[in-house]
Amino acid sequence: MNSLTRTLCCLAGLITVAISSSCTHQAPPPPQVVVQPDAYEIFVKEHPKYPKTMSIYRNNELMKQATPSCPIYICLSQQRGRLYVNGKVAADWPVSTGVDDHPTPTGSFRVIEKKREYSSRTWGRIVDADGKCVVRDANSTIDTVPEGGKFIGSPMPNWQRLTSSGIGMHTGKVRAGRVLSHGCIRTPGRMARELFDITATGRTRVTITKDVETCYPTFVGTSDQQTAATQKTTAATEPQQAATPVDQQQPAPAEQLATPVDQQQPTPTEQLATPADQQQPTPVEQQQPAPAEQEEAPTPTEQQNDDTMTSAGGVRVHSQLVSYR
Repeated sequence: MNSLTRTLCCLAGLITVAISSSCTHQAPPPPQVVVQPDAYEIFVKEHPKYPKTMSIYRNNELMKQATPSCPIYICLSQQRGRLYVNGKVAADWPVSTGVDDHPTPTGSFRVIEKKREYSSRTWGRIVDADGKCVVRDANSTIDTVPEGGKFIGSPMPNWQRLTSSGIGMHTGKVRAGRVLSHGCIRTPGRMARELFDITATGRTRVTITKDVETCYPTFVGTSDQQTAATQKTTAATEPQQAATPVDQQQPAPAEQLATPVDQQQPTPTEQLATPADQQQPTPVEQQQPAPAEQEEAPTPTEQQNDDTMTSAGGVRVHSQLVSYR
């Protein structure tokens, strides 16, 4: 009887140990799922100044699947164009749209006309009988052509008309983040040619938005970049410049009073130097955009500018993009 009792006690102890060990045993952790960033996300993050960059993104695999039904978006705040294939960004390129006096209209449009070689009927230059340019940024509806002279429309290769009023996409001079045109969407030559080969009249939809399109992919860092782009565009307009001091005065008027005092105490001479420093770049910055904004009427002379095209694999190839002056 005692031996049986001892046997039962041993079995109970073993069972207790087994149960306690099973309770303290931890299940293996679930495997970690690592989400690899796609090529477009890598492209954006590799360009700290994005969207203000002349680099062009191109996903080779998606571009092979591009059809005339694939939508194109033009973001005015970023001055970027994007082609979507199967809901993903297949290409992203810099554009230069209309200046304040000739803004690019927003809305949804379709390509209604395509011409590989095209010249503007409105914008161009006027030459006299000797062939000398007398009006560089001419408007054929306003400016008078001298006797023996003629109006020469601005060449706009890879022309894709979007409106009956003459707004369209075409090859033209582009500067990162800059508005330059009379309303058209200037596109780097390489991208303009490729888009021309993809689109079709009546089928391809081009949506021009002020802000980033709603279908734009979201990933870490995107919101900051978009915010920075919007702030840069906001700072470029006069009405919004006037609002900036008001915003600064409302939250911290005391800080504005303290700032001049801090500047006066350590170095009074800096107050004299500061306006000079500000005055020197101002005329340059104001003078440079002025002629560029009037260069919707480029001459037939072509100039080769270096641009960078980045493929999906991260391989960069320097390509010669044609621009007009």
